[in-house]
Amino acid sequence: MTRDTLPDDFFDRLSPKKEALLQVLLDAEGDWVRGVDIRERMRQEYGLSVPHHPGAIAVHLGHYTQWYSEEFRRDVIPGRWVDNSRTHAEFKIGEKYEDELREWFGK
Repeated sequence: MTRDTLPDDFFDRLSPKKEALLQVLLDAEGDWVRGVDIRERMRQEYGLSVPHHPGAIAVHLGHYTQWYSEEFRRDVIPGRWVDNSRTHAEFKIGEKYEDELREWFGK
């Protein structure tokens, strides 16, 4: 059986904010986390300057889509809308690459 692995350049492309985003989601142990809570943890736990607007996470997710594909982005970090307003979303770490990410970050 072939094991899915992250692209060779995946970790080279991670900015401090992308690393923090992944670590916050890994710490959630597969639970969904609201974007507002992710941004707050990135500020508090990683000392990063993260905008307060809801689209701040979408910018980072868009890079994965641009670099690889929408399917890949959803495999790494799935998201869903919290309500019908489509203003607030929540995210979690995807199962497909979770083990590889945990190993990389020592989690």
